[in-house]
Amino acid sequence: MSALAPTFDESWHRISSRKIRLRPGVEIFPQRFRGQRRYVVRDALGGKFFRIRPVAYEFLCELERSATVADAWNRRLEVDPDHAPGQGEVVRLLSALHRSGLLRSDVEGDIEPLAEAFAKEKSQEATQRWSSIMFFKLPLWNPDAFLRRTLPWVGGLFTKQGMFLWLGLLLWGSSEVVSQWQTFGAEGSDLLGRANLPWMYGVMIAIKLLHEFGHGYACRKLGGEVPEMGSMLLLFNPLPYVDASASTAFRNKWHRILVGGAGMMVELGVAAIAAVVWAHTGKGVVHTLACNAVVVASVVTLLFNGNPLLRYDGYHMLSDWLELPNLQSKSSQMALYLLERYGFSLRTAVNPTDSRREGCWLVAYFVGSLIYRTSMLLGILLAVSLHYLAFGMLLALVFGFMWLVLPTLKAVNYLWSSPRLESCRLRALTVMALLVGGLTAGLGLLPVPNHFRAEGVVRAEPFARVYAGTEGHLVRLLAPSGTVVKRGTALLELANEELTHESVSLAAEQRRAEVQARQALEEDPVRYASLQPYFHALSVRRDKLDRDLKSLLVLAPCDGLWLAPDAGLYRGGMLRRGLELGVVQGEKEFYISAVVKQDDASRLFTKHQVSETEVKVRGQEGISLGINDFKALPAERESLPSAALGLLGGGNAAVETKGSNDGRSLAGRGLVDAEQAKGTKATEPVFEIRARLAVDANSRIRLAHGQRVVTRMTLPAEPLMWQWVRTIRQLFQRTYQL
Repeated sequence: MSALAPTFDESWHRISSRKIRLRPGVEIFPQRFRGQRRYVVRDALGGKFFRIRPVAYEFLCELERSATVADAWNRRLEVDPDHAPGQGEVVRLLSALHRSGLLRSDVEGDIEPLAEAFAKEKSQEATQRWSSIMFFKLPLWNPDAFLRRTLPWVGGLFTKQGMFLWLGLLLWGSSEVVSQWQTFGAEGSDLLGRANLPWMYGVMIAIKLLHEFGHGYACRKLGGEVPEMGSMLLLFNPLPYVDASASTAFRNKWHRILVGGAGMMVELGVAAIAAVVWAHTGKGVVHTLACNAVVVASVVTLLFNGNPLLRYDGYHMLSDWLELPNLQSKSSQMALYLLERYGFSLRTAVNPTDSRREGCWLVAYFVGSLIYRTSMLLGILLAVSLHYLAFGMLLALVFGFMWLVLPTLKAVNYLWSSPRLESCRLRALTVMALLVGGLTAGLGLLPVPNHFRAEGVVRAEPFARVYAGTEGHLVRLLAPSGTVVKRGTALLELANEELTHESVSLAAEQRRAEVQARQALEEDPVRYASLQPYFHALSVRRDKLDRDLKSLLVLAPCDGLWLAPDAGLYRGGMLRRGLELGVVQGEKEFYISAVVKQDDASRLFTKHQVSETEVKVRGQEGISLGINDFKALPAERESLPSAALGLLGGGNAAVETKGSNDGRSLAGRGLVDAEQAKGTKATEPVFEIRARLAVDANSRIRLAHGQRVVTRMTLPAEPLMWQWVRTIRQLFQRTYQL
């Protein structure tokens, strides 16, 4: 309890003469939080737990020895006047315990001290009833006896040996997925499809059941009771749940954290086993179920259960680790306190924290959880509506009512009729009006920097790839990698004995043909004419053989820097025809080729839209480069300038991953290698921009052909609201064709 609260309360007379005690079956356990002593109030019959401070505990102890509430309060004033609770704090404490059914009184039903608190309680119950439409719990079974009987079989998993086994499974499963990441990504992208939905739903139910048993076994292993298990309606989706709240009374915080994380540990273990099964099975039911299990038990678990910004397992683990119980509610109380104290100038506002550091934690958590929950909600709505538009619209209406309309109505009711704001209601209404109006005006009228980015690659001018023109053994590397060469400079020397022998043999055959030609010309002109195709074939063979012999000496196709870091590895080995040996790139002229998505393409072709452009090279982000000769090509294209810009090459552009993108057409024209051409077909049309890089001769930047760059194009300043409106409109146009 806070010493900053007022000592006296106008509702004190309603409870001061009552004789109040804790109900039978209520137990109190000591705990330590952040080096301070706290107490857990446990209702053995109802299975409820509450944490209270030492001041409240001492008052409850005094209440057991005193005839009335007033006697207990006066006694605490005499014993410890500096830390004794105020009358208002006593009223709130007894009201909270009474609402939870933990008190008994000499006058039944007359414990509730405040009519306003009673009305508020009824209002909250009505709100919870509406909310429980999507978060309804149905108890089905008391699993405690079953857990006790089966604990010897699974208890070994909650030991050090079990931990090492779990870590080994995670490493094994992760390595299987990483080694086949492209295949896994292609299969995982279809999980929300209509055909796969029944499989995914069945897998989710089974995994969540194992998740809840993980909580139950961990709690039972550490001595806690597990009195309830049932089904919970979560977003219209029935899922199992287990009551492991007995861990709240554990004195060791690491025990509480273990119980909170046991479900996720079970899921991640299942995901690892499923990954191994998926990697070693072919197409079929088992393979499909394993793929679903990997995603549900890893990605979904970490996004929801493992995230401390949502009130699931990760939240309780973070709360226990920071030793900040009721983290979410206290963060909301902290935000309300800051608003009331510094916005409304409400002097009676009570700070829910003990220190400035704790207050900073609570404010950071409040802001982070609000942003994450909003982002997650929008992401869920978008993902569902992509596959099931009608259901997504229904969810949007329900979520909008629960998380937008209801909070707004509660805020208006709080500002208009809350007794706490009686002395500063006009100021509160004025401040909130200024906040809402100022925020709206700032978002709608205040210009802010506006820009968008496009990924691209560096192109050297000139640039040429060097290939082996014919088969041969590498004899000598005439120009080491990194040498500046001129066009026609000898780079490598190959040798091919078969070509040499064939040249000697062909020379002999040509001499014999010449003799035959002279003889036929003198004796039989008709035969001489019939031998002409044969003489021509020998000439063609000689020309081809001369080209092959000439290509054994690999020459630089243009001026520039010769780069062949792996050429020395081929020394003495047989090189196949067409093998890429290195590249020759210019060192003075570089330009970029970047792709712009359709959402941003309109701003490229509007006059005077792009006011400034800068380029940063991946790995050398500390240096910004300017550009010259900016040009946006006014025609959409389906292929990317480089595979490095696609998802398969590490870029951001979505590309086709199935047979239509094998690169054979490009490779057939000699433009790129077939392997390099893979991953260049974009899933949606893009626009290309080209520009020449302005590189200072004294710059420390090092450029190479094919490096990835990020181009940032600055637009005229524009209010955030209009930027968001445009983004949302483009999202609806792209996603729903509206």
